[in-house]
Amino acid sequence: MSDTIRVLIVGREALFRKGLKSILDTDSSIEVVGMAASADEGYLIADDEMPDVVLVGTTLTDAPNVSAASQFRSRFPAIATIVVSPQESEDELFAAIRAGASAYCAQDVAEERIISLIRRTKNGEWVINEQLLEKPYVASRVLEQFRSSSDSLGQTQAYAPLTDRELQILKLVSEGKTNAAIGYELGISAQTVKNHVTSILRKLAVNDRTQAVVMALKRGWLSIDDDVKV
Repeated sequence: MSDTIRVLIVGREALFRKGLKSILDTDSSIEVVGMAASADEGYLIADDEMPDVVLVGTTLTDAPNVSAASQFRSRFPAIATIVVSPQESEDELFAAIRAGASAYCAQDVAEERIISLIRRTKNGEWVINEQLLEKPYVASRVLEQFRSSSDSLGQTQAYAPLTDRELQILKLVSEGKTNAAIGYELGISAQTVKNHVTSILRKLAVNDRTQAVVMALKRGWLSIDDDVKV
């Protein structure tokens, strides 16, 4: 099961969600762990399931265009985000790049293509960079926008606030519990706990669990009264 790619689908239209799921269900290496009709519902599912990849539509009522993709990248940096639009456009590709998406495609994408995007982004590839190279005008806009602001953007992502689930897991980490023990207590798998811990480390820009606990203590997210063990 460790090789299974866990996917979350977030889109307003039921046909969008069901259509993608039916495609992904044909591949035994992919498991759809949840579907959401709103961004808020998607965030909750992502916090519980911690999928490897999220497919995000751009017509969500509570987070239109690429705002949901941007939020997923901020809240869950360990999850690869693929923006799926009704129709591709250079402006939206530019917005998807700014949002930190790993890939961008239209809803009429070929079945083989969407499965390939999921596999590649799960492995850490930024497929969206290939699309950028194919669009010189978009590339020039990206360079212009980010030349002077890349440092501040990186800092914002590194110190993004932790979700409630991540704080819950960090507290259990501070008590000296293993991933397996935390998973048993919360009713989730050890792999899901590991994914959450990875997300926590990336958000706090630290290298290990002890540093994450120390950072949480400094920021007041944990207190000595919480039986911290570092």
